Amino acid sequence: MAGAVAATTAAAAAASAANKSPRLTVSRYLNKRWIHRGSYMTITVVLFSAVVIATIIYSAVTQQLESKGCKPIWSAPSYARIKSFDTSHTRFASKYSLYLQREQQLDNTLEPNGVPILFIPGNAGSYKQVRAIAAETAHQYYDAIAAKGFYGDDGSRNLDFFAADFNEDFTAFHGRTLLDQAEYLNDAVAFILSLYKTTSTSHRANSDAPLPRSVILLGHSMGGIVARTMLTLPNYRPDSVNTIITLSTPHVVPPATFDWDIVRIYEKINRYWSTSYSDKLIGRNPLSSVALISIAGGKLDVVVPSDYATTSSIVPSTNGFSVFTSGIPNVWTSVDHLAIVWCDQLRKSIAAALLDIVDVREPTQTKFLSTRLQIFRKRFLTGLESEAQRKVPSSLVHDTLLKVQDTPSVFVDEGRRVVLRGLGKSRQPRVYLVPIPKDGGREDLFSILTDQKLSIDGKDQRVDILLCEQTLDNIDVKPFSTIIDVSKPEGRSISFPCTNLAPDVILLPASTKNTKYAHDGDSFSYIRYKLGEISRYDYIAIVDSYTSPASGFVLAEVINNLSYKYEIEPSLFGLASGLSHLQLPPHRTGFVEISANSVTSSLLSYKLTVQTRTCAGRGELFAPLARQFLTDPNESKFYPNAHKVQLSLYGSAPYVPMTYLPGVNNNLKLQLWIDPTCEKPQDLYLSIDILGSMGNLVMRYRTAVAALPLAVVGMVLLIQFNIYDAEGVFINFGAALEIFLGRALPILLLVSATFIIIFTYLMPSHTLPFSDPQDQDAYGSETPVYRQMINNNMFLGLTDPSLSYLGPVFFILASGMCIAVYYILLAVLLCVAKVLDFAASSKIFRRHPRRTNSIFFSRMIQWMRNRRGVSAQWMQPVLAGMASVFVALFSVWSAFYHSVLSGSRRLLTTFVLLVSVLAYVPFQFAFVVVFIVHVNTCIRALRAPIVQSPGSNGMFSTNFVNFAFSILMLMVWVMPINIPVLIVWIHNLTVRWNTPFSSHHNLLSIMPIILLVERMITGKMVPRMSGRFQIVTKIAILYLIIYACLHGVMNSYWLHYIVNIFSFWLFFMYLDFTGERPNVGSDLKSYFDSKFDKRP
Repeated sequence: MAGAVAATTAAAAAASAANKSPRLTVSRYLNKRWIHRGSYMTITVVLFSAVVIATIIYSAVTQQLESKGCKPIWSAPSYARIKSFDTSHTRFASKYSLYLQREQQLDNTLEPNGVPILFIPGNAGSYKQVRAIAAETAHQYYDAIAAKGFYGDDGSRNLDFFAADFNEDFTAFHGRTLLDQAEYLNDAVAFILSLYKTTSTSHRANSDAPLPRSVILLGHSMGGIVARTMLTLPNYRPDSVNTIITLSTPHVVPPATFDWDIVRIYEKINRYWSTSYSDKLIGRNPLSSVALISIAGGKLDVVVPSDYATTSSIVPSTNGFSVFTSGIPNVWTSVDHLAIVWCDQLRKSIAAALLDIVDVREPTQTKFLSTRLQIFRKRFLTGLESEAQRKVPSSLVHDTLLKVQDTPSVFVDEGRRVVLRGLGKSRQPRVYLVPIPKDGGREDLFSILTDQKLSIDGKDQRVDILLCEQTLDNIDVKPFSTIIDVSKPEGRSISFPCTNLAPDVILLPASTKNTKYAHDGDSFSYIRYKLGEISRYDYIAIVDSYTSPASGFVLAEVINNLSYKYEIEPSLFGLASGLSHLQLPPHRTGFVEISANSVTSSLLSYKLTVQTRTCAGRGELFAPLARQFLTDPNESKFYPNAHKVQLSLYGSAPYVPMTYLPGVNNNLKLQLWIDPTCEKPQDLYLSIDILGSMGNLVMRYRTAVAALPLAVVGMVLLIQFNIYDAEGVFINFGAALEIFLGRALPILLLVSATFIIIFTYLMPSHTLPFSDPQDQDAYGSETPVYRQMINNNMFLGLTDPSLSYLGPVFFILASGMCIAVYYILLAVLLCVAKVLDFAASSKIFRRHPRRTNSIFFSRMIQWMRNRRGVSAQWMQPVLAGMASVFVALFSVWSAFYHSVLSGSRRLLTTFVLLVSVLAYVPFQFAFVVVFIVHVNTCIRALRAPIVQSPGSNGMFSTNFVNFAFSILMLMVWVMPINIPVLIVWIHNLTVRWNTPFSSHHNLLSIMPIILLVERMITGKMVPRMSGRFQIVTKIAILYLIIYACLHGVMNSYWLHYIVNIFSFWLFFMYLDFTGERPNVGSDLKSYFDSKFDKRP
């Protein structure tokens, strides 16, 4: 709408100027035939665009960078191809392969004897990427078995890792390839399950256990989408998949929208998954037992935006969630797109989670859905989430008996903070009994932070935290697994039945003055309960078992629910100017939580400054520790030694469905652990990192590079046709672009910003088809609570009106890119034309080129004959590479020679090209050929002599040259849309050249463009239009402009079809139904024949 209004305004301004203003007279545009003198506006736009683009690139490369914390790994994998999975089981057996991975020296048999899990590689991925996680799983399992001394009696079992070899297919660019892989994997799952029926019982532990009925899926990148697609296909066996773990998978938005099939597949599977969980399908949900866990890499993933990994609009929390690696305990680092399959810390967490969910006593080989989700949350979430489950408060069994001396020094006054600065100072074990307030609010917190390791069976553990009850009954010591006796024989003692809090310990990254990154290795132990959760207990006991002085600290306190929470409402101006400030009072708790209500966008990065004041005479217990988090998705990021912190979040993102509860904001929240013993005020400053924010545009708007410049080209074409139909002069692209910049662009900038502001306020919301029990508990409602979803797929996909300035910025960048590309392309073609003129006049290049070609091909054939003895294994990649080179050379050769053939020969080559599209090659290949043909046409036009008068439409007239360059500019910006599918085809050609390409063979998708380019080879100008023909032309161009502006980013593939429709209309106009065909004279081919056929 914004583009349409501005384009219409530009057309009206151009028409008025053509009739009234002397600036648009014919003579003005004939003074400079192709290159128009740049105006100040043009220079300003180009300079602004260059500076902004350079700044964006600089920001993406140097600003807001996160450290790479993944540790290196070692493994000894072996791969066994399953050759029995052949064409009798799947029709893709000749294209894909299935492997079984084994870790050497651990897995000694090639027969499957564990729980099946299938690894699915992503875009251009390898089946060998499974080795890291598979190796770690094997090591954890066999180490645990050696320690336990039994083999699977508790339902545990090792995992059989199968992996699919897709020959590194490009699934992100080609939907048909994605569907082929999903169909193949459904067949593979059925075959894998059949293997366990034929496996010898001597190779299977617990042979009386049920045979596997389902397979766990582990997908990397687009492999996760393939996994979800499997469940929507007809050949999917019900209940054969019940757990899907995805790594860096773009679930909600396709990473590339250049293919129609990809966009439609995403729409289909997301609709299928979300509607399957609808309350209307309770009892009939085909996905009711499926768990979907999405793990995103975060800032370091520069291949797939981690915004796309969210799953809240697809599955309820009862069936899955999404999480970032920066929040996973003991990982605490962002991970790049490839490292996520081998990162040592992450693979340990994934392997432990996989082994935890296994239960071979069940036919599904896994635990029940609710138990699986609890395990995944325990392994992958921080434990600080509001819905995190605590194990100890719900336990009715006491595991520890505590005996203490009955003296007042053991008991701590109620409400007093316990601070242990250093341990073992009394040189004997000591206990601190902290009373749990009975008159406090149920939402008040009991918080304990220490740098000591807390575990139930810790060998060297010196500190224990216990929940104790006071009882007057005699206590039998037999039920207790642990007895802690710190009483003295000569005194009176008291016994307390207690429960160790180690199972509920939350690990935090250690934060000292020497800590640099969260993933440095050390950790703090943190325990937090709401008083309502532990109200049946009387004391929290802190046991210091050190008998000699040791470093360390323990901080325990009761935190009032209203004293640790702060809210700030920073404005965009305040954040940009650094005026957003919060001061914490001197008498405060050691834990605070800050909610920045207006900070939601993932396009902005921020800076947080924590100014702490030193205490005279004593050091701090620990350095400030900060955690930024969002509740949807589960994004957490820790910053130890947090004095100056760079914040970036994955909140409201362009084109990503945003779910929310009415009245609940999903904004940035900060949790801070700051030493409270200093009792001095702390100042916090939050500001926008303007330079760092610019780099965020790269990942979110990559496809906008082709869409918005195409809209600008459409506006320029509208101006050109408007003047041509009115005055008979088709002005050059640079002149029309100058008119657009001076008259239409200011209006376009204003309209685009206004459109974003209005649309974000009027954007409709939709109710998700499923309810979430967590939301119901949060509301305290007895009826289901449904989330609302906002999804803006139009223009820049923004949901925040404060970012409306991005609309004008992107249109200026698109205009600057069009200017730069036009003049660079024109300069290159002029140089080529001059070189060819020189070559045509030189005696060296007057020989016919056919002899050179025949010599080349004869020598290539002779070389291949001489290599007959070379092994086929070596020759296959060589021949594949030669095939790709031959295709490229043949396309260029055919394109240039097609341009100078006679009419009948051109008709024959056009027919051959169309038949090739219909039978073997995709239409994108034909587009590249006709693009090269049109480049040659433009070069020939530049070399042709101009003898016509101004406004004439003769052979290769000025009008035709300008028109040809405008069409070339149109094709230049359509080219990026066609290249990805062409890459997929070339890849398939190099792997298996005889495998037919399964899509993009529609002749109507390319025939109009071919016919238009073939018609333009003659150098004839399209006739002037009037009446209904002129209206149809403007409507076609306006359709291109509107669609490119509103939907071009998320549906780039359709821009090719719009240009194809416009090409058909231009070809139709070449048929000249208006009776205004110009007198074109004789064929120009004779001119070039005379140039090349001269003999010395």
